[in-house]
Amino acid sequence: MPRSRLSPTAFSCNAALKALQKGAQWQMALVLLLCKMPNLRQAPDEISFSATISACEKGGQWQLALHLLSEMPEAQAIPNTITYNAAMSACEKAGKWQFALALLDDMPERKVRADEISYNAAISACDGEWQLALHLLSTIPRARLRPDVISCSATISAFEKAGQWQLALRLLSDMPLLGVVPDRICYNAAISAFEKGGKWQLALGILLLVFLEPNEITYNAAISACEKGAHWQLAVLLLRRMPETRANPDEISYKASISACDRCWQEDHGLELLWEMQELGKAASASTIPWALARLGVSDRVAVDAAFEEALSRLRVSSCHPPEELASLAWASAVLGVKSAEFSEALARQALQRMRDFSVDELLLVAWGTAAFGLDAELSSELQNEVTARLDKFDVRNCPESVWKSFVEATLGVVWACNFAGVLSNLLLMSVRRVMRQIGRALDATKGAGTPPRGILVQENAWNALSQSEPQVLLDLCDRLVVLKPPNWEVAGSTAELQLLSYLKMLLGSSVPILCDVERGHGFLHRLDVPSSGLILAAKTYEAYYDLQVQLSAGEIARDYVVLCHGWVPPTRSSIDARTRLKVKTRAGGQGKPARTQLKVLAHATHEADSFSLLAIRIATGRRHQIRSHCSHIGHPTVSDGKYTAPPTFESDLSLCGRNFLHRYRLAFNDATGECREVLAAIPEDLGEALRQMKGKNTGSAGAVQFWLSGVGLRDWADSERLKNQWDC
Repeated sequence: MPRSRLSPTAFSCNAALKALQKGAQWQMALVLLLCKMPNLRQAPDEISFSATISACEKGGQWQLALHLLSEMPEAQAIPNTITYNAAMSACEKAGKWQFALALLDDMPERKVRADEISYNAAISACDGEWQLALHLLSTIPRARLRPDVISCSATISAFEKAGQWQLALRLLSDMPLLGVVPDRICYNAAISAFEKGGKWQLALGILLLVFLEPNEITYNAAISACEKGAHWQLAVLLLRRMPETRANPDEISYKASISACDRCWQEDHGLELLWEMQELGKAASASTIPWALARLGVSDRVAVDAAFEEALSRLRVSSCHPPEELASLAWASAVLGVKSAEFSEALARQALQRMRDFSVDELLLVAWGTAAFGLDAELSSELQNEVTARLDKFDVRNCPESVWKSFVEATLGVVWACNFAGVLSNLLLMSVRRVMRQIGRALDATKGAGTPPRGILVQENAWNALSQSEPQVLLDLCDRLVVLKPPNWEVAGSTAELQLLSYLKMLLGSSVPILCDVERGHGFLHRLDVPSSGLILAAKTYEAYYDLQVQLSAGEIARDYVVLCHGWVPPTRSSIDARTRLKVKTRAGGQGKPARTQLKVLAHATHEADSFSLLAIRIATGRRHQIRSHCSHIGHPTVSDGKYTAPPTFESDLSLCGRNFLHRYRLAFNDATGECREVLAAIPEDLGEALRQMKGKNTGSAGAVQFWLSGVGLRDWADSERLKNQWDC
């Protein structure tokens, strides 16, 4: 304009600001608003501020949007509905629901009338805070406004993120009564809610009954619902139906269908979908093929190596891979046992560049994936620093429940992975303890937890307790306890009639709310298989539960076992490092989740014509059936194990021992004051009877057998004496 000797006007400046708003050029908009307009002696007005605030919203600069809104009165520009709505939208997109609601509350005081857009922005900002979203929806009529399809779909989305599928169904059903016709977005949000709630029938019902034409999002949510409901045939059927309704199957469609096949043990069908996806060019992400191979447990090294060579070449070509791709690649490489220094270095290099862009869930996958082969030193340090920084900003009081639950799970997973790799920093551990304590105390306050009873029927003689086949509390502290589980009792579930949970509820009454909390495992920190016996640690308060979860993740809880297995295990064997993969039975080998078992051979013995080894075991990880699958993996399955021995061997074992010979004899952990507590329990009568039939191979082995039969002087696994060498055998 100066070149044409025309003076810029407020109108022309506002037009420029609107153009910058559409292009999300918030930096240039700020310069024009705050620097150039004053220099040109053009006073910014409501339109100027509204356009700049919207530009900040599009650029993810919610703090600047709020600052500009607060500066308007000083610039003699009166905030109006449009500027407030733009600021609320900026807060909504940044997940800052508290600030969005504060703006909505501030509008009447500033004599600014809220409209439907205002309420919709506030509801959308609520994210997983479904109570607030529902409250805002109910207040819209009081403001002489009418809820619209955006209000309802945003509320349904809040229900979906909080796992409230029943409320999503209720609102979807009530929308016609509100004079609102559901659209595709509403149906998609509802289907997603049903998918997360495992209600695949409802998800399919909506897909089949709605009059609107479903799109890719609709189908993908429905396929995911079928996966969670373990209905792989329906998932594949929906995938095949998509082209018939002019919906184009994409990468998400195929991945959800492959997941459904894997969940139902249909690896062959999953592989067919994988090759089809690859042939059709649907695998756009660098991580899709490696992810699918890992999900399906493909052991073909040629296919695995080819997939990761392709992934490595794509990492080299571009340094802009999104965090979710990098996290998925890290996870897949660990599950498939890929050992490539070049791949690990390329992955670490890109992860370091994008560290702040990872979600905590993605940081968990990176930590877990790379921990399998040892974390890169720089990556380990930066990753833990990033999680620590997020912990320092975390406040459970200002965080939706659905968000902090995911945050807790991911953070504990990072602690576990770093500890497994031997690189856990004290700074991260201290931050985790502080936050978990905060969460536990908040839950104790909201759940109405009283003072749990203490000192309930503590039994000094654990041998007598097990001989009577009844559970017994062996240590009862103010906020945590140790109970001895007899064989054939289930910790908590529906497999066995005898339930340890019911026993504790009977003893503790209604003063311990966590016993009724399914999401937190009823307060139990770990399990034992139904046939097995041994010590179980349980929390009586939420604060104790999360404290113990940190200890468990950081490897601070010792779990020691005594096991009788087939054959003579070499006394030099001290550990088993084999990954576990859960299928019909847990398999140990080169693929799956990292698992580590430490062992000491205590005795070699014989019974009739068979040979046996008595082992003391400590687990560094707590995978399902870990001890049993690991012993089987090295060719020495545990006695009377129907899952991991051949039928003739199992039948023969039953005459010796009526159930799996595995007993957790020791637990050690820290109490609320940080003092180490140790609980010991001798082997029960049935295992003792089996052990009496063993004949030690030599004097040392015979002495070890007698030591365990006596039940006196049980000790820490680390202090247990192993067979010294082959000549002692």
